[in-house]
Amino acid sequence: MKPEKLLERIILATTDEEDVVMEPFMGSGTTCVVAKRLGRKYVGIEKEKQYYELSKRRINSV
Repeated sequence: MKPEKLLERIILATTDEEDVVMEPFMGSGTTCVVAKRLGRKYVGIEKEKQYYELSKRRINSV
């Protein structure tokens, strides 16, 4: 997993609220979790079912 504080800094520096953050290799969904928490829309793509299920749970918990 990527550090949430690092992703928060990047997202805040490069986007505004309601912008869309794209994560083409979503993995555990950390980028989407941070984007959602910061009021950004997000699109995540993951082909591995186990990671998709994990990221879905994480994102829905925010």
